[in-house]
Amino acid sequence: MSLVLTAATAVTQGVHLLRAGTPDLVGQLPGVAALAAIFFVSEGFVIHLRVRRGGHAMNVGEFPVVLGILWTDPVTLLVARVVGGGLGLAVLRKQRGIKLGFNVVLLGVQATVTALIFAALVGRPTAVGPNEWLATYVAVFASDALAAVLITVVIALHDDPGELRRLSQAFHGLPLVAITATVALIGAMAVQYDAWALLLLGVAAVVTYGGYRAYVKQSQGHTQVEDLYAFTRALDGSRDTAEVARIVLTQVRDQLRAGSADLIVPGTDGRGLLHTRLTGADDLTSDWLPADAPARWWTPAAAGRPVLLGFDEDRADPVDGIAVPLPMGDGTGVLTVTDSLPDRPTFTDDHAKLFQALANHASVALSNATLVDRLRQEVTEKEHLAQHDPLTGLPNRTRFNELVQEAVAGDQPAAVVLMDLDRFKEVNDALGHDIGDAMLREIGTRLKSQLDGRGVVARLGGDEFAVLLPGAGTEDAAAAVTAELTGALEQPIPVGSLRLTARTSAGIALAPVHGTDARTLLQRADVAMYSAKDTRSGERVYHPEQDRNTPRRLALIGDLGQAVERRDLQVVFQPKVDPATGHVTGAEALARWQHPEQGFIPPDQFIPLAEHSGLIRPLTLHVLDVALRRCASWRTAGHDLDVAVNLSPNSLLDADLPDVVARLLHETGVPPGSLTLEITESSIMADPTRSIRTLDRLHTLGVKLAIDDFGTGYSSLGRLRDLPIDEVKIDKSFVQRMAVDRRDRAVVSSAVQLGHALDLEVVAEGVEDIETYAHLTREGCNLVQGYYVSRPLAADAFATWLRDHEVIPAIRVPEHFRASGSGTR
Repeated sequence: MSLVLTAATAVTQGVHLLRAGTPDLVGQLPGVAALAAIFFVSEGFVIHLRVRRGGHAMNVGEFPVVLGILWTDPVTLLVARVVGGGLGLAVLRKQRGIKLGFNVVLLGVQATVTALIFAALVGRPTAVGPNEWLATYVAVFASDALAAVLITVVIALHDDPGELRRLSQAFHGLPLVAITATVALIGAMAVQYDAWALLLLGVAAVVTYGGYRAYVKQSQGHTQVEDLYAFTRALDGSRDTAEVARIVLTQVRDQLRAGSADLIVPGTDGRGLLHTRLTGADDLTSDWLPADAPARWWTPAAAGRPVLLGFDEDRADPVDGIAVPLPMGDGTGVLTVTDSLPDRPTFTDDHAKLFQALANHASVALSNATLVDRLRQEVTEKEHLAQHDPLTGLPNRTRFNELVQEAVAGDQPAAVVLMDLDRFKEVNDALGHDIGDAMLREIGTRLKSQLDGRGVVARLGGDEFAVLLPGAGTEDAAAAVTAELTGALEQPIPVGSLRLTARTSAGIALAPVHGTDARTLLQRADVAMYSAKDTRSGERVYHPEQDRNTPRRLALIGDLGQAVERRDLQVVFQPKVDPATGHVTGAEALARWQHPEQGFIPPDQFIPLAEHSGLIRPLTLHVLDVALRRCASWRTAGHDLDVAVNLSPNSLLDADLPDVVARLLHETGVPPGSLTLEITESSIMADPTRSIRTLDRLHTLGVKLAIDDFGTGYSSLGRLRDLPIDEVKIDKSFVQRMAVDRRDRAVVSSAVQLGHALDLEVVAEGVEDIETYAHLTREGCNLVQGYYVSRPLAADAFATWLRDHEVIPAIRVPEHFRASGSGTR
């Protein structure tokens, strides 16, 4: 910029010299020296007009300028102003470097513009009349307006791009130009009559300067109050911390007339100090300072004491600044300003007081913004947690449903894949939940990586994952990606020092073929997944015949609920007999359902319905209640019998079950030892900890516990030994063919021996012929039940049957089945 202005000035003056000729500078040397001396002195009388961070210096230089354009030529005026003004800038105002060079060039530009405009309007004046007055005003106003524009442009280019928007404020000093030009004209006319009038002109200049300076100072005092109000108003409103920090730093930097401003606040989670810096060009930078960094000049402010660092040229780092404490919710920060601008030689105590006032407002605003940020972060985190799985970070069921709904809107093609890990529970049981969780995280990461942006993977819960494949509208396309995913999971998964393998079953549902909403697609993918699990086929695409949720099944669930509520289900009883004596010892209570329209519904149809629909608890309690009341009636009639009731797998997870059993025993008067609760091995294995806790409480009541379907489960002998059970019940699948199949006979014989070895009673169900009965008698089985003894009977029919069969002498063991010993324990 300086080079351009210098070149323009030189060219302009050169053109003038070609037209007007070269002046006699040597002959005019005394006048040039006197004029230069006046310019030198005028630089000591400066009024700084603030325009945000820019400073426009106004002085009484118009006095010698007016005298120069009236009495000398443009070249002489240029030399006098550049030499005298330049020395004044360097000596009186202590300017250096680029700023000094630019201002000297600017003086030359002003001198040239003023002189040439005046010369163009009136030429070389011989008197001072109205024409010269007008030309003088035009010349000095044009010159000072040009200077204001050039200074504003320089500030905008090198410091503050927004300075151009405030150009109009740079013209606030023109009234001083008008005053000084008028006084100078009056003085010039007075000098024509008496040279001593120059002294009066000097006095007038000083008085004018003093009066205007006082006016400007008072005006800037009002401006400071307005700026403080503007500062507080700028901090109003809901903003984030970064925005408030920028506003604070911008405002304090501008109002304190500083080159830069810094904000140092304690970081969260022990991350040290967050240092945000705003420099002159509105560049905002942030970095982290270690909390244990060496002490800085502003360190005392962090302890609550303001610091004023005055300017000292002898110091190695002569940067002046102010640091004030900034109380915040989690500690104390520091707010600093450094490098006072040229119109402010150094910071003072008054500036420190103003800075403290600004910091107090900034402290409140930053604390509020920090609180808002934390609340906003908490809301964001809660929204994220509400839609994402905390273990894997993947979308959860809620978010996945939304994504599916968006993908299939407008009947767009898509595929939903439901993936379930086979036998994952064994990993948790054998290796612990930490290993299981690590495996789930790795599976989520691997699925997401394998998809590589082609779809979305979510964790729906437990060991169940789901994949959305937008645009995959064919079975082949969906099956290909699914096979790719399951193949990736079958690769060994490193978890610590272990290498585990995940086997998955996957079900696929396609939109819009299998459904047009998320709920339907997930339900049908679930059906396909269980079909894949049952058939061990890896992955299956949904087909309607796989779906057990048919209208008939759903209708049955509704009817079953009403039947349970109205207690319409019948409880029947199948006798248990001691084969060694023929005595009836008790009966097993069984539920039967006679549907009013569909007739008899087998238990293997409605019991699973009850388990899956949540009706199994009221159904079990109904059977238990009826069984105990009937048992009480038998005992009242003189039959010392026991009754057995089956428990579903979910019953052992019901913490209230022991209390309910205790209450029913108390109400009916049946001794606890006369009630046998039959459970399956699989029901215990579903949740061993909770199940055993329930069994222990039932055992404490005195209730007998039996393992039903013994031989079909997968529990270890060690676990069986530790269970609080009294009886094992051999599954009928082994009993029914033992008379004709030596392998089944061997299984039954081993089961009886094992039960007796564990000091347990052994019951065999499914006894349908005398040969089976004879074998069980020979093996020493304690109790038997089956069609050979009696079919299940309604309560009243059982009471009638019982009167005729309390002892069953008709049952005789054929001679060829007899053995030398009874085989009992």
